Amino acid sequence: MIGLTSYGGYIPRLRLNRMSVVQNMGWFAPAIVMVAQGERSFCNWDEDALTMAVAAARDTLRGMDKQTIDGLLLCSTTLPFSDRSCAGMVKACCNLKDEILTQDHGTTLRCGTSALIGALDAVKSGERNNMMVVASDRRMSKSAYFYELWFGDGAAAVTVGTENVIAEYLGSFSVAHDFVDHYRGTKKDIDYMWEERWVRDEGYGKIIPQAVEGLCKKLSIAPAEIDHVVYPCFFKAEHRKIAKKIGFNLDRVEDNLHEVCGETGAAHPLVMLGQVLPDLRPGETVLLVGFGQGADALLFRATDAIKRLAPRMGIRGSLERKEECDNYQKFLKFRDMIQTEMGIRAEAPTQTAMSTLWRERKMLLGFVGGVCRECGTRQFPKMDICVNPSCNAVYTQDDCEFADAPARVKSFTGDLLAVSVDPPSVYGMVEFPQGGRLMADFTDCKVDDVFVGQPVEMVFRKRYTDSERGFTGYFWKASPIDAAQAALQVGPDQDFTDRVAVVTGAGAGLGRAYALELARRGAKVVVNDLGGAADGSGTSSRAADKVVEEIRAFDGQAVANYDSVASKEGGEAIVKAAIDAFGRLDILINNAGILRDKSFMKMAESDWKAVLGVHLDAAYYVTQPAFAHMREQKYGRIVLTTSAAGLFGNFGQANYSAAKMGLIGFMNTLKQEGARYDIHINTVAPIAATRLTEGLLPPDLLARLEPENVAPAVLYFCSEDCSHSGEILNAGGGYFSRSAIVTGPGAMLGTADTAPTPEQVRDQYSRIATMENAEEYPNLTAAMAPMMAASTGDAPQTAKNADAASAADIFAQMPNVFQKDKAAGIDAVFQYDLAGDNGGQWFVAVKDQTLTVEKGKHPNPTTTLAMSAQDFLDMTAGKLNPMTAYTSGKLKIAGDLMKSQLIAKLFKF
Repeated sequence: MIGLTSYGGYIPRLRLNRMSVVQNMGWFAPAIVMVAQGERSFCNWDEDALTMAVAAARDTLRGMDKQTIDGLLLCSTTLPFSDRSCAGMVKACCNLKDEILTQDHGTTLRCGTSALIGALDAVKSGERNNMMVVASDRRMSKSAYFYELWFGDGAAAVTVGTENVIAEYLGSFSVAHDFVDHYRGTKKDIDYMWEERWVRDEGYGKIIPQAVEGLCKKLSIAPAEIDHVVYPCFFKAEHRKIAKKIGFNLDRVEDNLHEVCGETGAAHPLVMLGQVLPDLRPGETVLLVGFGQGADALLFRATDAIKRLAPRMGIRGSLERKEECDNYQKFLKFRDMIQTEMGIRAEAPTQTAMSTLWRERKMLLGFVGGVCRECGTRQFPKMDICVNPSCNAVYTQDDCEFADAPARVKSFTGDLLAVSVDPPSVYGMVEFPQGGRLMADFTDCKVDDVFVGQPVEMVFRKRYTDSERGFTGYFWKASPIDAAQAALQVGPDQDFTDRVAVVTGAGAGLGRAYALELARRGAKVVVNDLGGAADGSGTSSRAADKVVEEIRAFDGQAVANYDSVASKEGGEAIVKAAIDAFGRLDILINNAGILRDKSFMKMAESDWKAVLGVHLDAAYYVTQPAFAHMREQKYGRIVLTTSAAGLFGNFGQANYSAAKMGLIGFMNTLKQEGARYDIHINTVAPIAATRLTEGLLPPDLLARLEPENVAPAVLYFCSEDCSHSGEILNAGGGYFSRSAIVTGPGAMLGTADTAPTPEQVRDQYSRIATMENAEEYPNLTAAMAPMMAASTGDAPQTAKNADAASAADIFAQMPNVFQKDKAAGIDAVFQYDLAGDNGGQWFVAVKDQTLTVEKGKHPNPTTTLAMSAQDFLDMTAGKLNPMTAYTSGKLKIAGDLMKSQLIAKLFKF
């Protein structure tokens, strides 16, 4: 079978509201209001057809072995070089193998579909095995013109081959006509357009039907039998007329995307196809048409494999990730259509040495660094010596790709003096959690949106243009991303390679979701499941076996185990299965569970004992042998499963609720016993659509509560990144929140000589029961501190805030020393991380001349200051100069370095 094996796409984030063109230029060209609906996509100043092509190609390669690609065809009418293989540049940026055919296709808007036919024919002939077709265009037009509103920027790509085909190729038909609806002469940037009526009536209206009817006749298929129809035509009314003329069902004709991005030139047929493919069901057909000096028509039929394709951003994800823009002048500047003064700093030499570009091509285009064979340290750029001071091995660096590696913001600044088309210039330190860091320019962001710790993806962008020589220089920049995009990154941040996990009750539902995701991220998994019913009756090995088969299908490592968690022998056997199969155990997820719901007075002793046995007793039986191995290796992550029924109670579930709340006490003790061995234990309270909840929750809610939406919380608790222990997370439907047991400040009743009375408890109950200023305590000793302090006549205070009293006093004084008149226009959050005795975490937020001081960690601080508590006290007392503290290393600053200088102005101690 030959056909499509993958797809991807890219639409720039920036979208111009078309009415902003009318508002600015409607006085000159009032007729443009007729096509001013919605918005059009446009490139950032550092994007062009090449950078978009790289983005689409990388998206298409997600989840694929890219070394199998043996042909790359790049299709565009707006490439930055007339005599340089841009397809070769895309190949280099994607780090494809050298033994590959690369070709640039252009001079017609249907070059994308024509190249796709060529790629399919090459695979069909056996000449090539796997080929990629990438189409991208950034079309220019004159301002205040219909085409400025009709056009959009974008790119899309597909791969074709014979294995893992998601859409079978059924055939194609082409017609060629020297029909000139527009043209662009050599050395011209803007197309010359002929009359719209001519283009509509003689072009789209006649040539597209000719190609489609030819294909239908060739394949003996009627137009009405086709499930999805994709063809470009920026005339909305004509788009529908063509469908009627050919005989298509109008509800099967896909939208031309005018309102959301505009017509993306050579890329548009594949862009529209990329919008359709995620919704294709196995067996459905899709017709693809390209138009331009003729037309190409291709027919595909979806296979079962389309539902197994790895997630990707695609056209749909790109369209959702947008930044709306009403600034028409910005649009014109980004397209270099208005001249502005850039200053003498922009006059720096921009000549590129071709010899250096060749020698450093892997670093500059492929973003390849090094990894040391001796110690495993990653570094960028690759050098002859390992940067690890405890290694410093020479000539041990192997190539290591960084383009797809997860990364985070370490520090950043916004520089108004540096040359930038979109000031301020934002740049800073980017750190790769798996190893390596570099100073990088940031793109697709505003400085106020950037924060320390923010996930970023590395994107290939323009760096400069040497207009004198006609050369454009490119490199990689950091682009802040959201959680959804972070999840798509290849080589996830939380990588479980070489870790061994046991998941109980993993034959279905939540356990299956945990096991699959751990395996996808490199973990070796023991899939435990007795195979019983929801009430614990019956056994079957098939449930565990099926999950193991799923894991092995994507080359993961897993073994099945069928022992019961509700016995000491079963618990030991489960842990032994991990040691025997993989030699160690790092992660234990106690997930197995059953339900036997009855009102308390109808609950039999057997129902009580069975539920406690599978939930609470099982936690002891499985965790004790696992804990022993983790303690010996001085590392481990344990996750327990509680429930809202345990935390808050639920009618008819006294057995289940008791077991689930018992696990919280179990956790609170183990977190203390495991701390010295780097064993962290946490608990998740999931709400998910499983066999245990299908009869309890309404169908519309169940549809939103997929187990996969709980898995992120559990995997975080399983990761090395997780420093928390003894915490409870509620998780369901993508919503996460923390639960905790807290105690109010209370009240002291009676006296040293007189015992309190019930009447005093009654009369003072509002004081006793208040939860204002409630505290969470790490252990029993800390929880007893307020009572002990009150009994001796001291002011109630906990052990933990007694340790932080001196630092707390400084932050308590902050409102009194705040210089409100100096804070006009300042919006910043200063995070203080103070180590040692009297230390802790506080953040100080300044916005609109208002001050907020709170204990704890802010999620998005502008600037983070880390130092010892004593140095902090000395600095605020004037004994330690801030600059001296910084240069000596006593003060470490992350985030916006410039904003830290505001502190001395804002606060006078």
